Amino acid sequence: MATRRAVLENNTSSLEKDLGIEADGNNSALESVFKKTCAAMENSKGQIFEIYESTKREVEESRRNLEELKEITRQLQDEVDNLAAQENREKLKLVRVSSNFANYSEDKIRESYETVKDVQVRLGVAKEKEYQARKQRDRLELQLRNMERTLVAAEHLATKLGTVMTYMTSQLSDMVTKMEIASKNKFLGVQIIKAQEDERLRVSREIHDGPAQQMANLIYQASICERLVDIKPDEAKHGMQELRRQIRSCLTDVRQIIFDMRPMSLDDLGLVPAVRQLINKLDERNLLKTDFQVDGKSHPLDKHVEVCLFRMIQEALNNVYRHSGVTNAKVRMLFAPDHLAMVIADEGEGFDMAAMEEERKNSEGNGHFGILGMEERASIIGAILTVLSEPGKGTKVHIKMPYPDVQKK
Repeated sequence: MATRRAVLENNTSSLEKDLGIEADGNNSALESVFKKTCAAMENSKGQIFEIYESTKREVEESRRNLEELKEITRQLQDEVDNLAAQENREKLKLVRVSSNFANYSEDKIRESYETVKDVQVRLGVAKEKEYQARKQRDRLELQLRNMERTLVAAEHLATKLGTVMTYMTSQLSDMVTKMEIASKNKFLGVQIIKAQEDERLRVSREIHDGPAQQMANLIYQASICERLVDIKPDEAKHGMQELRRQIRSCLTDVRQIIFDMRPMSLDDLGLVPAVRQLINKLDERNLLKTDFQVDGKSHPLDKHVEVCLFRMIQEALNNVYRHSGVTNAKVRMLFAPDHLAMVIADEGEGFDMAAMEEERKNSEGNGHFGILGMEERASIIGAILTVLSEPGKGTKVHIKMPYPDVQKK
């Protein structure tokens, strides 16, 4: 048996190589490159929009400065006009005073002359200020027009680039997701084959160690009873009774193996009776005591859907008595108007969900393949599987199965 197991493991290892499981490292590296590329593109897009926003703020600031400069230029123009008018008035006054020496004193004439000169100086300064202001205004207007054209171009470029980057990032993200799904499916395919081989090995071992051995012993005892029929009828009768008892025991073992492979009640009676029978058998074998409750009106489901749901419940209960460290569990089934909801819960040891995800991501350990299989079954039938667990706080498995006829509507 050990040799056969070793051969199976060697074949499985060879199968993993044939399917390219060893390339997972390369896939992970490629996924890392894609993810870094996506992150770099997102960062570049953010920087481009920051540049656009900065340019926009500069344009707004320049517009405010230009308005202020225009107001200053208007004020200087008014000042120049006023000083020019004042200059004309003072010149006329000077002419009038100068032409009437008899009526005005020398001081008065000098005062008029100084006033004209002062106004002319102030007018010259004001004109220079106005000239510089207009020159600065014209230069700022030209810069602003160039900046506005640049801003419009940058806005179009940023919009187009953002659209392209969003599309490319989406495509790369989809590619990474598809690669992850493909890697997961490839890994799951190998695990399914391993699980099938393990199941065949388990069934063959159970048949060999159980019913096969019992049937060989029954044949031997039947031959003894056959010889004793004529010689010792009473002893032969007792032997036949023992033979019948052992045949019943052998039949019980065979039925258990058949139930583990596929319960007949699932096909004959449906999901709820099959789950109840599974719970009863686990209780009879002193493996697990389960509090089972069903609410709502039962809704008919396709056979393949019932099989997947049954296997998911079976796997969840197997995980409880194998890994939780407790011997009690709860199963709740609720037939809601539009879906079937199920909860399998225990108050056992629980486990670290993040560590489990990391272990599965690295594809290195031998645990939690049961949950992976449950997820695959849920995906096949369109159900939603949620596993909640924390170390020391037990585990809850939630399954939500929308009714196919409700989905179509």
